[in-house]
This record gives sequence, C-alpha cells and structure tokens, in this order.
Amino acid sequence: MSWVGNVIAAVGALKAADYNKKLYDKQAALNREKGRQREEIFNKIERPRLVKSQEKAYSELYVNLLSSGAEFREGTTPFFLAQEQLVNNATDLAIADYNLTVDMIDTENQSLLLEAKGDQAMFQGLITAAGQGAKAYSGAQQNKNESGSILG
Repeated sequence: MSWVGNVIAAVGALKAADYNKKLYDKQAALNREKGRQREEIFNKIERPRLVKSQEKAYSELYVNLLSSGAEFREGTTPFFLAQEQLVNNATDLAIADYNLTVDMIDTENQSLLLEAKGDQAMFQGLITAAGQGAKAYSGAQQNKNESGSILG
C-alpha cells in the first residue's frame, strides 16, 4: 500500500507547484504595480517640481544678469551664461527621464524573473508528481502481481 503514499505525494507536489506559481505571479504583479506607481509619482510630482525649480533658477540668473548692467544680447557673455543654464536644465531633465526609463526596464525585468521562477516551480512540481505517479503505478503493479490485488 506504499503506492498510496506516492499518489498523495504526487497530488501534494501538484498543489504546492500551483501555489508557488500563483505566489510568484502575484509578486511579479505587485512589482509591476510598484513600478507604475513610481512612474506616476515621477511624472506628476518629481518632474514638474524639477522643471519648476529649473525655471526659477533660470529666472533668477536672467534677473541677475540684467541687473548687473551688462548688455544681454546674442554673442555676449550674459547670453552664453543663460544658454549654458538652459542646456544644463535640458540635460538634467533628460537624465531624470532616462533614469525613470531604466528603473521601469529594471522593474519589468525583475517581474519577468519572478514569473520565470514561478514557471520553474510549476515544472518542478510536475516532474515530482510524475515521478511519484510512476512510483505509485509501479507499486500498484507489484502488489497486483504478488497478491492479485493492487491493495496488496
């Protein structure tokens, strides 16, 4: 009757595999949601705050340049300072956008890895169940050959 234990082990392996797969899939979904929240926070709070800060810094620079008494026209040092500030602002904004993109790619990659772990757990459960099923079948056949009944 040891084959009955093998059947129970096979069913248990399938149930554990299904549970683990669902757990990893849930973790992947939570990870993706966290990434979406991060993107929303950046787009609705952090990026506008950065742009506003940059605009304020440029305005202060512009006012300082004008109040210095230096002429502000193309080809002059004040003009080049203002252009440098605008280029730096654009660069900082591009870097912030790039960092968000990299974070989102990383989040998706982590989610894919979690899903792959779930697939691996399911596969492992199926292999274990198949092995236990084969043992159960072998044990039942042995009982049948020895006693004429699979119950032994």
